[in-house]
Formats: sequence, structure tokens, C-alpha cells
Amino acid sequence: MKDAIVIPVAALRRIFVMLLVLIVLIVVVLVVRTQLFRAGVASLFAPSAAEVIDHNAYQAVFLTNGATYFGMLQAQGDDWFLLSDVFYLSVSDQSGTQLIKRGSEAQGPKEPMIISRAQVLFIENLKDNSDIVALIKKFKSGQLPVATPPPATPTVAPSTARPSPTPSPTR
Repeated sequence: MKDAIVIPVAALRRIFVMLLVLIVLIVVVLVVRTQLFRAGVASLFAPSAAEVIDHNAYQAVFLTNGATYFGMLQAQGDDWFLLSDVFYLSVSDQSGTQLIKRGSEAQGPKEPMIISRAQVLFIENLKDNSDIVALIKKFKSGQLPVATPPPATPTVAPSTARPSPTPSPTR
């Protein structure tokens, strides 16, 4: 038994305990990682909607059904938004595009408009000098009727002048 290696029992116990601790740590890391991904890691680091909504500005709320509403938005918990002072655009062949104050529809909706987060495609904070905000301010000051056309973009009027005849190549 000259070539035998003797390992003290205390050293074996330390190695066994270290392996056991390492296994427990690996299991804990896997469980925590699974829970984080189940909850959505991106949501842990991304700001919530409530944090990025500018409460001093109007928002444009784009819904999954294609509708867009303008107003003052507040997040209500994780599942709902409240939109107050609500406007939307209406497009028709007869009157063109008009800004409409929500509330005069046949169903008689009251404010605030309650929107499911699942129906929101995206939200934009509007600049104070945007065309929509300018129209809302004019409406609120009494300068515009309930349905108001948006500001007209300058268009070039069709010319009534006739083109001068070009000379014939045979003349």
C-alpha cells in the first residue's frame, strides 16, 4: 500500500458540502431566472406607461381597431387607461376631415373614456404646437364649432391660363 493516497475525512466532508452548496445555488439561479422570464424581463427594466405619459400634454391613442383618439390620458393599474377631454377625426366626402369632440354621439358617452390596455396599439405624447392641439385649444376657447375642419394646407389652384400654342415644325 505504498502507492495509496490518503485523504482525510474532514477534507472529503468539505468537498461534499461545497458541491452541495454549488448544486443548491444552481437550482436557485434556475428558479429565479425562470420566474423572471415568466414575468417578462423587459417589463422589469422598461418604464411603465404611467411613467412616460406627459400629464401636461395631450396624447394620441391608437387602438387596434384602427381608431385614434386625442385627449388627456391616465394609466389605471395594469389593465386600463382613462382618456378625458376626448376628440377624434372624422373623414367624409362631403365635409372633409373634421375634429369632433366626443360626447355628442347617439349613445351619449360620458367622460372619461375607459380603454383596455389590450386594445391600445401605441400612444404618443403630442407637442403643444401640433395642429391637433391647436384645434383643441381653439375649440375650448369657443373659436371653433363642435365639428371643425383641420387647418387647410396650402394648395395650388388650377391654372386657368391656356398654354400658348407651339409653332408647327412646318412653319
